[in-house]
Amino acid sequence: MMSSYSPPSTPRPHRPVLNTFLFLALLASAPALPGKDLPPDIQAASDQRRAEIPLGGNFQPSPEAPVFVAVGHGPRVLISRDDGKTWDEAFFGFPGSDHSAWATRSVAISDGLLVVPTGWYGPSSYLASEDGKKWHHLTDGATTVEDKEDPTIMPPVWGAAGGNGTFVFGGYVEMVATPDMGKTWHTFNVRSFRDDPRPRKLSTHHVTPLYCGDATGRFLALGNDRAKENKVFGNLFATDDQGVTWRWLEPELLNEQCEGYSGMESNGQVVVLVDKRGQNAFRSLDAGETWEGPFPTGIGEAKRATLSRAGNSFTISNDAGAAGSADGKTWHPLPDTMPEGKIAASPEGTLIALDRQRILRSTDQGETWEEVYAYEIPEEWHVKGGQHLRDLTFGYLSP
Repeated sequence: MMSSYSPPSTPRPHRPVLNTFLFLALLASAPALPGKDLPPDIQAASDQRRAEIPLGGNFQPSPEAPVFVAVGHGPRVLISRDDGKTWDEAFFGFPGSDHSAWATRSVAISDGLLVVPTGWYGPSSYLASEDGKKWHHLTDGATTVEDKEDPTIMPPVWGAAGGNGTFVFGGYVEMVATPDMGKTWHTFNVRSFRDDPRPRKLSTHHVTPLYCGDATGRFLALGNDRAKENKVFGNLFATDDQGVTWRWLEPELLNEQCEGYSGMESNGQVVVLVDKRGQNAFRSLDAGETWEGPFPTGIGEAKRATLSRAGNSFTISNDAGAAGSADGKTWHPLPDTMPEGKIAASPEGTLIALDRQRILRSTDQGETWEEVYAYEIPEEWHVKGGQHLRDLTFGYLSP
């Protein structure tokens, strides 16, 4: 998809500062950082960095200040407090790549608490802040979930969702939830569904939760299907008790007519799911129990697409076009200048979009875009994998 914006003539790189250990000295002779099996000195530095972050569990958020939050590996947490005009790096943990202990792909805000889970392979951590300035582990440390000796180590995480003070995390097969901002924890292993009598095998991966809204209080979780014999779109799970128990849903329409998926979003009234290439949308009016569709989005076929919720509306974009919808059923074309990355909106109508290592801003419904933030990755980090921004949200934090 061609767009009218371009990089500035004078780059504005941003290099995070790790001021708690001599990390660059260690990297000078280190190989490219993989997702696991780090050299002992690098592993020790990574462990030390995680240990330096204090425990949480006694959060008292006051959601008064509107913010945009963007996250990428590290976790790199970028926050704007002026409707997306300027951005500050609010937190950076440790250099990491797609499959590292510092791999970061999601962000969630609920009741004024900002939560950023990090870690795909290796020790994972769930980090949190009330104001985007002071950072803690989400857990208060009273309960261990993954490691019996270290409460800060949590199950590997791919995605997170928050709603009504509850946070839910998904990764491989372990669903993790806290209903009280880190004081108590529930885990559920979807392998327990293997004895389910339905005529297909459960093999799932990359499980991402979604909050359906306060009307139902339900969380859904969507994961891809890795069983070769299954001709279905993916695996869909639901919880109605804040993550204590889950059901494996069997949406027949999606199994029959949806090829893969590019994402699932909810605006509190309708849940929208779009197929892998972005050409067909499906919607649910009952929090994932039943589905309608397919509804053509009108955009061309591409290898992959990105589904976003911008305010109460939905957008789907790929390199062949972009479309928007208020109800998930009727879709209309969006300007061909719409970026392909994640998009979020403020109540003022400002749009913010992720474009790899840049953040873009639009105040005219996506017709034109301005670059408002950019960063570079220091060569001496020797990291593998894409270092792009992965997720974006709008919410309210303490001033």
